[in-house]
Order: sequence, then structure tokens, then C-alpha cells
Amino acid sequence: MIFEYIYPDSHREKVVFEQKFTLRNRYKYIQAENKRKFIEDFLPSFISGQKMVLFDPNHKQLVDFYKNKNINSLATINEIDAQLLFFTSGSSGFPLGAFKSKKNLEEEVLVLKKMIQKRKIKKVIVTVPFVHIYGVLAGLLLPFYLDDVTLVVKEDFLPYELLEEASSEECLIVTTPVFIKALGRLEESKDLSSSIFLSSTGPLHNDNINVLEQTYKTTVMQLFGSTETGGIAYKIGASKQWTPLENVTIESQDEKLCVTSPFVSNFILDENIKKLMLPFKTEDIIEVDSNGFTLLGRSNKIIKIAGKRIAAQAIEKILETIPNIKKAVVTLVYKKDLLRSEQILIRLESSVTIEKVIIKKKLNESYGILTIPFRIEYVEKINISAMGKKVIF
Repeated sequence: MIFEYIYPDSHREKVVFEQKFTLRNRYKYIQAENKRKFIEDFLPSFISGQKMVLFDPNHKQLVDFYKNKNINSLATINEIDAQLLFFTSGSSGFPLGAFKSKKNLEEEVLVLKKMIQKRKIKKVIVTVPFVHIYGVLAGLLLPFYLDDVTLVVKEDFLPYELLEEASSEECLIVTTPVFIKALGRLEESKDLSSSIFLSSTGPLHNDNINVLEQTYKTTVMQLFGSTETGGIAYKIGASKQWTPLENVTIESQDEKLCVTSPFVSNFILDENIKKLMLPFKTEDIIEVDSNGFTLLGRSNKIIKIAGKRIAAQAIEKILETIPNIKKAVVTLVYKKDLLRSEQILIRLESSVTIEKVIIKKKLNESYGILTIPFRIEYVEKINISAMGKKVIF
């Protein structure tokens, strides 16, 4: 793999990795200030077997956690087979830590490599941060294991810059739904039929897929998974059906997706180190058929209204059409004192207080009479993370 780094002023440099590395039998914190330094630190460490902890230095909860807790002092930390400790995005509650062995990561990367090998990729362009598992697996380890490719990285690609970069040869573009949506808005005409876009971190609307594929004559592949499970399934284009990745077995228990695969973490960090058992039951609600499954949403993001199951994301989209509401996050919570035991929690980033009757009227326009109680909380800011997820700190 050739690593090419693009600086903010657009000049490029081919980076040569340091061959000397001192292996330490303790977890090392990777806190690189930019993507170049991260790659220079991470890859030699990974190859050597160095144990590492990856975290977002801009995440206040995690920074405070690291100041007060020494990972290397945890009981049984040296007894588990793990090389990396990742943390979830923390979109709800405190981020969960997921330990990954080198085997977890290598086996998944080889499956991804096999999936795209027929395309004869020459260049991998990455827009995602490397601190999360998707960035490490698809954005860094996959091009490393593809061998004869050039990895092109810039701190912040602008959509038109990415388009120009992808126009030269067969490319794999590792990106997110937010970036794909932005590319679809460009008034450009490029033939990217020899390239493929790989997207993860969140749902990608079919309209955005169709615009990108039709405008640039390209293909969009989506990956579905989590920090704990690793990759679970993939789909091509605007298909609703997810196909399990090679070596992944899925089943449904109480409508929830259960996963058995060599990519699942053996251990997690939830205050203390805990062992995960297989099959691992997720919070994703699915419908299974002979070829794969359809994803309906998260268990705390599926709401029954008038007998229909509605994804919270659909409600968020409706709420964000109300004037003065900038962003909305909708969650299903359980209240023992309610006869129905369910309630919608709506958190709003809004410049003014929105009357409850306005929200109820807006939802009734789409779903009929709202029979589930809801309450509203106002937050100062709902952030969109680098991975395209809504995050409330």
C-alpha cells in the first residue's frame, strides 16, 4: 500500500512508515492530532501486535473517563485475547467499550477484500475518521490488505475535491451517508462507473442512493454492523434487503437480530470487563426471509402508532419540517407508571419553545390520531458526529 496524504493547501506527500517499533505489554492510547499521525502511529503498532485504545479526544465523557481510570489497571485486562479497545459513538448513554482481537479484525477485512476484489481497485479515498471501527476496518486495514493500492487521505475533503480525486481511476470511496447526500447535490457530471462507494455509520435514504448512482453511473454498497458485532451484512444500491456477510449467521429472537460470527467482540468494557456470549442479541428489529433480512429499526427506535410500526427516524424527519426546529432526536422510553408502559421522548434543538399541540397536529397529519404519550426536552445543541450520527453530549 502507498499512503498519500493531502495537506490543507492541497500539496501531496507520499508517507514512508517508520520500521522501528518498541513493543510494550500495555495498552497504548492513540491520540493523534490528525489522520496522517494516526496512520503513522497505528499501522506499525497493529502489525507488531501492540495493544491500543482508540477514542475521540473531542468526546468530553471519554476524556474525563481516561483521566480518572487506567485501562491497564483493570482486573483481568491481561488475561483476555484483545489488541484493540474501541468505543461506541455514545449517541445514547455512556459509550460502551468493545475489545477486538487481531483475529476479529483480520477475518473481517479478508471478507471485505473478497467482496470488492473483482473491481481491481487502484485507489482508496477515505473521508471518515479512523478512531471508530468502521474507519479502521474499511478506511485503513482494508486498503492495507489490498496491497497494490494507493490510500489517499485528507483531513476534510470537500465534496467537489472528492469527486475530482475519484475521477482518475478505479476507486473505492469509504464515506458516510452525509457525504453521499452532499455529492448528489453537486451540479457535476462524472463517469465513476469503475468505482464503488462504501457507506456505513447510519441509514442512507434511497433517494440519495438513486441520485448518486444515476448522476455518476456508480455503485453504492452499504455495510451494517456495530462496534461490538463488527460487520453483519451488506446491500447494494437501493435494496431493502440486507445480505449477511460471509461467515456471519443471523437469526431472529423476539424479532431482534441475533448474530454469530468471528467478528463479534469476545469482551466488552461496561464499567468492568464482561464476556459476550454467542449468539449476540442486538437491539435491532428485523424481519427474516430465505435470502437475508429487512431492518426495521432499533428496539428503542420503533414506535407503534395506530397499530403500525414507525421508525423514530421517520418521526424526526417530520418534526424537523416544523419552523424553528433545527434538529430532533426521538426515543422510545418505558415508564412503569404509565398504563401503556411506553412514552416518546422528543429532544429538540429549537430557537423557540414549540407548543405540544403543534407537534401533535404535525404527527397526526402523517399517522392519524396519536395514541402514545410524549414529552419534550430542549437541548442546547444536537451535534452531527464525524460519522454522521446525531449525538447529544
